[in-house]
Amino acid sequence: MPKNSLKTLGRRLLHTFRGKLALLYITVELSILTIAALLIYFFLSQQVYNNLDDYLSQNGNILSDQLEASHSRFWPLHLHKFTRNFPGSVQLIAANGMVLFTSGENLIGKGGNQVSFALSQAFRGQEETFISTRSLLNSGNLRVFSKPIHQNDRLVAVLLISQSTHEIQTFFQSLYLLGGILGLISIIISAWAGYVMAKRALRPINEINEVTRVVASGDLSRRLKSRTDETEIRELVHNLNRMFSALEASFIAQKRFTADASHELRIPLTILKGDMEVALRHPRNADEYKSILSQSLSNIERMERIVNDLLTLARADAGTLEFVQEPIDLSLLLQEVGQNHLMLFANHHLMLEMDITDDIEIMGDYGHIERVFFNLLNNAYKHAPEHSTIYLSARCDGDVVHIDVRDDGPGIDEAHQALLFDRFYRADDSRVRIDGEGAGLGLAICKRIVEGHAGTIRVKSIPGQGATFSVTLPLSSQNPEHSQRLYHMLKNV
Repeated sequence: MPKNSLKTLGRRLLHTFRGKLALLYITVELSILTIAALLIYFFLSQQVYNNLDDYLSQNGNILSDQLEASHSRFWPLHLHKFTRNFPGSVQLIAANGMVLFTSGENLIGKGGNQVSFALSQAFRGQEETFISTRSLLNSGNLRVFSKPIHQNDRLVAVLLISQSTHEIQTFFQSLYLLGGILGLISIIISAWAGYVMAKRALRPINEINEVTRVVASGDLSRRLKSRTDETEIRELVHNLNRMFSALEASFIAQKRFTADASHELRIPLTILKGDMEVALRHPRNADEYKSILSQSLSNIERMERIVNDLLTLARADAGTLEFVQEPIDLSLLLQEVGQNHLMLFANHHLMLEMDITDDIEIMGDYGHIERVFFNLLNNAYKHAPEHSTIYLSARCDGDVVHIDVRDDGPGIDEAHQALLFDRFYRADDSRVRIDGEGAGLGLAICKRIVEGHAGTIRVKSIPGQGATFSVTLPLSSQNPEHSQRLYHMLKNV
């Protein structure tokens, strides 16, 4: 294999998740196979050698009993008869060390000092001793059994019988070879399966990388399309798609905000520039200059209102718009706001009907709450037809208060209602009865203020049947102890 190919393979195995997972599969599989092989070898070898020892012990005891029960001159008869049916080697050594009988291999000197150790154990009175000899190629290995022969309570000889373990070793060598081949095949299959499974599991990750790269380059419309059964990956894809949608919506809103803000500020700037140019074309009297300056001041005030509204929304977006928490008599506040609009409504033949429950108390910022209902009543004034009625009502419901501002104007299409609280959004300028100077920021500010007071604001409207803006705010009475402590704290400041 070329050197570069080896480097590429090593990099994939060591520096990629798929490679690491494949290596993990190989390591786990190899560990399991090794432990299993060791356990199988241990228990199987124990069983095989125990069976062999039982066989040697059974035959050795039978022969020793025959020898001990007969005179020594009959021993050759018993030994020859035994060796005809016994497949191993037999030796009988007298107490003085003389070899009395040998059948098969000479056991003395086999396995280094192992046979000598078995003999010494037997001469010392050890009833049964088992030893295994070791040869260079394991082809002549023996399992040897030694037993002392007694007559008249006196040790007269030691019986040695043995059987070759070559067949056992051959069996275990075949088992090793077969186990090694199967283990190698298993490891290869496990590595392949681990790599394939990792590749399949990481397929959504690859798509995530591709899509996030495209999104980072500016294409916010891309979405992840992976369908997977893994709960974690499915949740990740869902959350990323939600994040991409939020980013796209935020980016679109930012672009629209920038365009709308530029448009709203450009109009008064253009008018202001035109007034200045007209004023400078030729000398004018004091009244003409006063009129031009008055018109210019009006445009400047409009730009100032737009800038202040933008600043309010920017602070709300940044989380720095602070609301002073103090007890507010909402009933009185609404009545005062309504009374402040009576003259304006009367000049345009509008009626104001108020249905406000007494003694409604909330916690909040008086100035901002007042601004909300000023904006809502101004909005109703702009859209209500002449000789119609605007309704302002407030009622308590459990732990909250519902405030409704309703007009009998042309209403709002359902398609526009969801966007009505977006900054600079105006559903349809043809709905406005009079030429207002609003920039489309009032309802967006109302929404921010209401949500900052843990409330909600929504609109209900059917085209041709007017519009109702509903504000829900929590009552301070839902936690009287907190309200009382906060009231005393603010009172003592």
